[in-house]
Amino acid sequence: MHLAWQNLLHAEFEKQGIDFTYKGKDGRPLKTKDGDVKTWELMRCAEEAYAEGDPIRKNIEFFVGIRNKIEHRFQKSLLVATGARAHALVINYEAEVVARFGGEHSLSSELRFPVFVQSLTPEGVDQQLDLRKKLPAKVRSYITRFEANLTDAVKESERYEYRVLLTPLKGSKSEADLAVTFLKAESLSDEERQDLTNRSRTGTVVITEKQRDIYLKDALAPSKARAAIAARIPFVFQQHHFTQMWKIHGVRPAAGDPSKERTDNRYCLYNAAHDNYVFTKAYVERCVKEIDTPDKFRAFFGKDPIGKSE
Repeated sequence: MHLAWQNLLHAEFEKQGIDFTYKGKDGRPLKTKDGDVKTWELMRCAEEAYAEGDPIRKNIEFFVGIRNKIEHRFQKSLLVATGARAHALVINYEAEVVARFGGEHSLSSELRFPVFVQSLTPEGVDQQLDLRKKLPAKVRSYITRFEANLTDAVKESERYEYRVLLTPLKGSKSEADLAVTFLKAESLSDEERQDLTNRSRTGTVVITEKQRDIYLKDALAPSKARAAIAARIPFVFQQHHFTQMWKIHGVRPAAGDPSKERTDNRYCLYNAAHDNYVFTKAYVERCVKEIDTPDKFRAFFGKDPIGKSE
């Protein structure tokens, strides 16, 4: 995943016109010992692509830091200790590929994302605990120190640590051993919902979209988010520019979409009380980074920027 993430962000920088090569004092690209141009490593890429407090960035930084601290023989112990974070690393990657390059590049048809589960027997749990104890002290210390510096918001984010609780379903084999089908509640008619209720355990899961807490201290109304971006760049940045950006980024549904709460909650949230959307400071940072030079602005909007003094 380390190399996959690095290649993904390199591709994004290339699309944005961002130079991600290291330069010498003479301004020329530095070379590796093999003669290749030296490009940004993953940590540097994450710093450029995501705001400081972004859970995705912290998840990447966690695995970059741990990469060189573990020996192959401790791999099982590491999986037990960091499985939920590994979930997030893979799921975040899939989400970013689709968000940045479109659904045609989704890996969902190629990969089956792993789900690490605790054993359901006392013996299995004991084995899991024993594996945790075998993790080298330097790695346990690294994990403790790293997470001590995280905010509660990051630690509780599913984009930093994706935890799943498995509950066994009791019942006859013919009932419990069926393949599971996932359906969205909003796509079902009243008759279909009632039919599923009557059939009880049939291997079908009805998904109801859960509204997320929108009362964040960094939430900004669209006009204020636009103004915050405009204040950080040397070009005219109007509301239609901002609208174009969130549409391209896909951080919120289009007008008229019935699933108003289905946003990218790193950047945008739906306010049910006022029936509108608010944007996070992390989204302001992302927008600024993508259009703060003439070349970036031109690459994003397809036209030259207008200076504020013009």
